[in-house]
Amino acid sequence: MDVAQKDPSASQSQPVNTNWLWMGKYLIVIVAALVLGAVLAGLEPFKSATIGSARIGAGSLVQFVAHSGALALLWTLGYRHSEQLRRMGGRAAHLASTVLALVTLIVIALAYGVLVRFISPFLAPDLKPYVDWAFIVGILSAAAWLLWALFAESEAWLEAVGVDVRRNMARRAGAAQNDDRARS
Repeated sequence: MDVAQKDPSASQSQPVNTNWLWMGKYLIVIVAALVLGAVLAGLEPFKSATIGSARIGAGSLVQFVAHSGALALLWTLGYRHSEQLRRMGGRAAHLASTVLALVTLIVIALAYGVLVRFISPFLAPDLKPYVDWAFIVGILSAAAWLLWALFAESEAWLEAVGVDVRRNMARRAGAAQNDDRARS
């Protein structure tokens, strides 16, 4: 089912500016997950309880779930943002791939720390290089995707930046003319 069908805030019938309100929902839940994970992991029952023979603390499990959930939500936010840019059309549609590639790179890079911190008690020392290299390949692939997206969409980025520069220059020129008229 399409995201627009599930979430009325994603409806294209609404003005574009109200379509961006969904971002706040994601950001609130991401921050809440991180804060709640930290608070729960710091509570005494979670500090003292352990799981399995590796004796992993329940607090570590709570933080792993909270951080993994926050990363999943961050990637979903990036994906949904890129879809929104595509639906808007015009110059914005050309920037969608770059946004998704950037968010993917950030999430993969952060996921390494989240995963390694949790699985290190389970992980045999001879397997850690495989985990490291899997993430190195993932990070380099995401970085290559980002560079390709920037290259492929460079004209759209230059145009987007150029339009803003031209607007600012026109605004400043208009303000300077108004100042000159006021002085005369």
